[in-house]
Amino acid sequence: MKKYVLSLLALAMGGCTLHNSPYRLAEVSLAKDGQPCVAVPADSMTKDRKSRLLVLRVSERFADKQMHLVWQRDDMKNPTFIVQPGKCLPVHFRFEKGKEYSVNVITAFSAREVETKRIWSTSFTLEKPANKK
Repeated sequence: MKKYVLSLLALAMGGCTLHNSPYRLAEVSLAKDGQPCVAVPADSMTKDRKSRLLVLRVSERFADKQMHLVWQRDDMKNPTFIVQPGKCLPVHFRFEKGKEYSVNVITAFSAREVETKRIWSTSFTLEKPANKK
């Protein structure tokens, strides 16, 4: 009986070992101009068009096999861009064929409303050549 109680106690004190990832999967598709379109899907925080873009980062894998920040938009102090689910985010970076990228997005109703914050992430390699403008 003592072993049974100790086993139950150990399970109760251990709690759940699975945690939700703070990251959510961003969507990526190829736009008409041949460049990637990064968007966030509808969820409880983005569907009502109240979420704003706080931070948008693009990282690229370099020869040292590490991801390095190559472009960033930081609107944390004054977020004005309203995030619309499924619509391309304003990534003003020219992606190149054959390179591996990671895009991270932080959205929230405002920088102060931490409980509405969402972190979105996606990674991809651009295989189709981008059209030149």
